[in-house]
Amino acid sequence: MNMQQQIVDANMGLFPEVLVADPLEQYNATPFTPKPYDVSKNVEDQHNFPRFGHTNNFQALASGLTGSSDTSNDYIVGVCAAAMLIFAVALVWFMVIIGLNVSGQKKVGFLAGRLVHPDFDANAVEDSGTLPVIEEEPASEEIESLLDSDTSSPLLISNNIDIDLEHAKREKKFNRKVIAVRVTFVLSGLCVMICGILFYAKGVTSFGRSLDSVSRSLSLVQQTATEAINLTETLRNDKDQLLGDYNKTKIDVGSELCNGDGTVAESIRSYVGELEAEIKSVNSIVDENVGLLMDDLRHLITITDEVDQGLDKANIFFYVTIAISIIVNLLILVMLVVTYFSAKGVENCCTKLVTFALLWPVFVFFLILFWIFALLFLVTSLAGSDFCVKPDQIVEGLLNRYKSQFHSAIFQLLIYYVSGCQVLPATGQIDSITTDIDDVVGTVHDLSEFVMSQSLDGLESQCGLTQSAATALQGGAGLLHNASHTVNSAWIDVRHFIECKTFNPIYTTFVHDAICVDGVDGLSWLFSTSMFLAVFAMIMITFRAALYPVKRPLARAENSGLGTSLFSKSGN
Repeated sequence: MNMQQQIVDANMGLFPEVLVADPLEQYNATPFTPKPYDVSKNVEDQHNFPRFGHTNNFQALASGLTGSSDTSNDYIVGVCAAAMLIFAVALVWFMVIIGLNVSGQKKVGFLAGRLVHPDFDANAVEDSGTLPVIEEEPASEEIESLLDSDTSSPLLISNNIDIDLEHAKREKKFNRKVIAVRVTFVLSGLCVMICGILFYAKGVTSFGRSLDSVSRSLSLVQQTATEAINLTETLRNDKDQLLGDYNKTKIDVGSELCNGDGTVAESIRSYVGELEAEIKSVNSIVDENVGLLMDDLRHLITITDEVDQGLDKANIFFYVTIAISIIVNLLILVMLVVTYFSAKGVENCCTKLVTFALLWPVFVFFLILFWIFALLFLVTSLAGSDFCVKPDQIVEGLLNRYKSQFHSAIFQLLIYYVSGCQVLPATGQIDSITTDIDDVVGTVHDLSEFVMSQSLDGLESQCGLTQSAATALQGGAGLLHNASHTVNSAWIDVRHFIECKTFNPIYTTFVHDAICVDGVDGLSWLFSTSMFLAVFAMIMITFRAALYPVKRPLARAENSGLGTSLFSKSGN
C-alpha cells in the first residue's frame, strides 16, 4: 500500500487525472428477447383464399424473379385468378345493362331505363300533339277506395266500370313497381355512401397508418445507419489518435524508449516489440473493414431513401382515392335529390342537363375506377397476406439474393436481425477486428500502466534517459493510457450498437406491424369497401329508371268520371 502511494506521489503533477491499475472496460452483450410474430386471422384467411389450383406460396414469386419463371407465373396466375373472375362478372353485368337498354321498354320494362305505365302509348301522344302526363303518382287511397267500392250498385254495372277496375288494378301494381324501383335505387345509393365512408374510415386510415409506420421505420433506419457510420468513424479516428500519440512519444523521448539492461528496461522493450508488430495489423484491418462497413451502411441509406421516395408516390395514389370516394358520395347525394324531384314529377332542362350531361358520365367513369381499384386491392391484399404468413423467411431469402451487393459484416448482421436473433452471424470480420483492437489496446494499456508505475528517477536510471526524456516518456504513457481506454470504449460502443436490440425492433415495426398488420388490414378494407361500392353502384345503374319521372298515359276523363281521379291529380 505504501509502495503504491509512493508511485502515485512520484507521478503526481504529470497526469493526476490518470489512476494506476485502471482496468479496461469489458464488453458484455445486452440481453434481448425479440417480440414474437403471430400470424393474424385476417392474414391466414386471405392466404387460404381460393387460387383455383395454383400456389399461394409467396416464395415461388420471389424465386421466380431470379430463377425459373414457371414458379412465379404460377403464383401470379393464382393471385390474379379471383380478380379476373370479378372482372368477368363486372364486364358481363355491364354488357347485360347495355343489352337491356337496347332491348327497349316493351321487352324488359323498367330495366331499359325508364318507368313507363303499361297504358302509355307514345304514338298516341305524338298524334295528339300533347305531352304525356309525367307527374306525381296517384294517391294510393284513391285506388284503394275504388277497389273497395260496392260494385253491386246498379250505377257501376257497365263495361266502362269493368274497364276502370281493370285499369285500377294495373295502376296499383304499377305503383308498387315504381315504389320498389325507387326504394331499391335509394337504398343502393345509401349503401354506396356508407361504403365510401368505410373506404376512408377503415381502409384508407389503416393503410395510411401502415405507410406512416413504414416511413418512420425507414427514417429510423437512416438515422441508425448514420449513427453507426459516426461510431465507426470515431473508432477509426481514435485508433489513429492512439497511434499518433505513440509515434509522438517516440519522437519526444528522442531515442528508443528504453535502452537499459535492467528488468524494467527489458519489460518496456518487450511491450514495445509487441506493439510494433500489432500496429501494422490493426491499422490495415481496422481501416479496411471499417471502410467496407461504412460503404455498406451508406448503400443501405441509399436504398431506404429510394423506398421512401416510392412511398411518396403511394401517398399521392391514396390521396387520389380519398378524393374519388368523396366525389362519388357527392354524386350519390345529387342523384338522391334528383330522384326526389322525379318522384314529384319535376322534369325540366335543368334536371335533364344534370342527369345526362353530368351525373351519368361522371358516375360511370368513377364506377369503372372503383372496379379497377377493387381488383388491384384484391391482388395486393392476397399477395401481402401470402408474404405475411412467413415474412422473416421470405425477407431472408430476398437478402440472400442480393448478398453480392454487401461487402462487410452488414449482410450477416441483417440476417441476424431479420431472423429474430436466431441465425447467429458469421462474425469472422468482427472477431478479427476485435482481436486486433484488443491486442493493441491491451499492449498499449499494459505498457502505459507499467511506465506510469515507475518514478522519474527510476526511468532515468533504468532506461538511460535524461530527465526531460523520462518526463516525456511518462507523459506519453499517460496519453497512451487515455487513448487506449478511448479506443476500447469506442469499439465496445460499436459492438453494443450492432446488437440485435438496436435493429430488430426497427425491422419488426417495419415488416410485422406496418406491413403485416396495418397494411394487410387496410388493403382488405379497401378491397371489400370498393367492391361493395361498385356492386351497389351497378345496382343503381340497373335501377336507373328511378332517376326519371314516370311516363303515364293521358287522362281518360272523357271515358269515365273515374279516369281523372285514377291517372291525374285532382283538378287536372
